[in-house]
Order: sequence, then C-alpha cells, then structure tokens
Amino acid sequence: MRRTIASISCAAALATACATSGPPVPAQQMTETEAAIRGAENAGAAENSAQLLDRSRKALAAAKQAASRGDSEESRRQIDEAKAFAAAAEAQAGAEKVKRQAADLKQQADELESKVRQLQERARP
Repeated sequence: MRRTIASISCAAALATACATSGPPVPAQQMTETEAAIRGAENAGAAENSAQLLDRSRKALAAAKQAASRGDSEESRRQIDEAKAFAAAAEAQAGAEKVKRQAADLKQQADELESKVRQLQERARP
C-alpha cells in the first residue's frame, strides 16, 4: 500500500513538473548557442575572456542536461545564459583586439613623431 501511494505521488509530481515545464526546446536553439560559442572562440575569447567562455560552455551543458530530463524551462534559461556569456566573451575579445591595435598605432605614431623631430633638427642651420 505504501509503495503504491509513493509511486502515485512520484508519478503525480513528475507529471506536474513536465506539464509546467513547457514544450521541448527546439534543437535549433541548441545549435544557435553552439554557434555563438564557436563565434566567441573564433574571435579569440579563449585567450582574452576564458572565464566568460567557460561559463558559456557550462551553461550550454546545463541546458542539455535540463532538456534531457524534460525540464524545458530550465533548459531555455540556461540557453539564454549561455548565449549571453558567449556574446560577452566575444565582445571582450574584440575589445582586447582593439586595445592591442590602438597600442600598436600609438607606438607607430610615437616613432614617426620622433623621426620628424630628428629631421627637423637636421634641417636647422
């Protein structure tokens, strides 16, 4: 009798959880999230924003786990989080690239300015 009641209770809880979780997450959302992570990797996030990239990967893994157990709501939340972290990682990687380019340009400008001064000093009588 106790087993029957426990089984019914578990089944009811499981049915309620599945019913409130919403429709399954489309595979396309997982694919888009994986593409966002690859985009961040291609932008240099592994070198410049490894923590954000790692958080994105972990959120995607959690989304897949939630989807496999039928928790679509949690899966969607984790997908959104993974996409946000991937976008942040890509943006940070881009910002680091721009900083390096700016530093290189500043160095070139300083070198040119130095050469101009040298030429001006030589041109003086």
